[in-house]
Amino acid sequence: MSHIATTITESSVSPVDDVVTAPADSIPCAGDKRSGDDTTDDQARLKRRTTEEGRPILLETHKRTQNHGRSSTQPRWHNQSYMLFLALRQHPERCLPRTELIKAALSMDKKISEERRLPKVFRGKTPMNSASAILTNNSDRYFIPFRPDGSRSMHFKLAYEPGNFTKAVQEYRKWEQKLAEHDWPYCFGVPKQKTESTTSEPMVVVTEFDTFIARRKSDQDVAANELRISQLDKENAPADDEQMAVRPVVGSQEEISRSTLEQEQLNPTATKEQLVDLNDLDLTNVPKSWTDILRVDDSKIAGAGKGLFASRRLPYNTPLGFYFGVPMTEDEFDSLKDGVGRASEYSMMYRKTVLDATNEEGYPHNNPDGEMYCPFHFMNETNEAGANMVFLEGALVNQVICWTKRDIEEGEELLVWYGRDVDRHWDSK
Repeated sequence: MSHIATTITESSVSPVDDVVTAPADSIPCAGDKRSGDDTTDDQARLKRRTTEEGRPILLETHKRTQNHGRSSTQPRWHNQSYMLFLALRQHPERCLPRTELIKAALSMDKKISEERRLPKVFRGKTPMNSASAILTNNSDRYFIPFRPDGSRSMHFKLAYEPGNFTKAVQEYRKWEQKLAEHDWPYCFGVPKQKTESTTSEPMVVVTEFDTFIARRKSDQDVAANELRISQLDKENAPADDEQMAVRPVVGSQEEISRSTLEQEQLNPTATKEQLVDLNDLDLTNVPKSWTDILRVDDSKIAGAGKGLFASRRLPYNTPLGFYFGVPMTEDEFDSLKDGVGRASEYSMMYRKTVLDATNEEGYPHNNPDGEMYCPFHFMNETNEAGANMVFLEGALVNQVICWTKRDIEEGEELLVWYGRDVDRHWDSK
């Protein structure tokens, strides 16, 4: 596979000042010039995308190399989690109790090993225990655990149906609706002016991110949190009206400490406040759709084709929407889309699931009146100092959030930096 564009990993975001200090090995801006020697030295690690009129591009793309210790002949998808996923997918009902699923996965592991002359993925002394641990941790979010009425054993079903464009669009529309109805009023609402003078401190409007930081600071049991996430994935239905639409996943303790410290430095009282009552906010100018806040137009970056622009001022720490992609397994993407158009450039990884952002020709859906038109496919990339947007892994399976890193003024082009939480995928074989 030539190059799948990005890998979203465990993420946390913290508000930053308007100017962010770039690391020493950061990616140069599009306008930066290099000497001939620099260009030669960097040729092995930098890839400049060819431009195409009307298509957004990633500017200087930095490829991070990861060594996973696997042989060059072993496919990326050949791992324990995917073996369980494959066994469950091949079952007619796509649902099995724990023990039966484990036995089916071990049987499939043996079959694939013999047919392809690959080492087994479950090759320890207690393979059933290893498989059971994979199901319990569910780190790749392939599965939804549940216990049927009257059953003594835990059952598992697939968290999503791979390669189903229609269902992917349906889920995406649900996210958009909940974002506009439940999150944006807090993000874009303005505190009402009080008629009576008061000596009390001014009200602090706490964003959903502030609440998330305060909540996850007290979350010490990661396993319990993963279980809550699994339950949230399972119960992701319209009846859950009070649940926030977007919530980044819990990162490492180091990330939590760093994000919380930066947040408290910018707003020392934020994490101590409760969400304000919507009755105290002026909701007149709260957007209803991404078309109220964003527009796709010719990029200001030379040769970059289209770009994404703010139609109004956008506050920092605000989720603007989601990066659309049809979930696929890696082997499916390799067989169906690798080398087709620019599919590899636009597609992302959500853990070990490929989010294919393109049509059958391998290009983003570019008809504004079509069934799917994601404006975030037209965001161009820059380095850390120039970025005003960041991609975050959402709490719901296959959800990638497009989040503001700072205030964005009307008319400003949205530029994304993949950040420390994102690894390029095409070098991770």
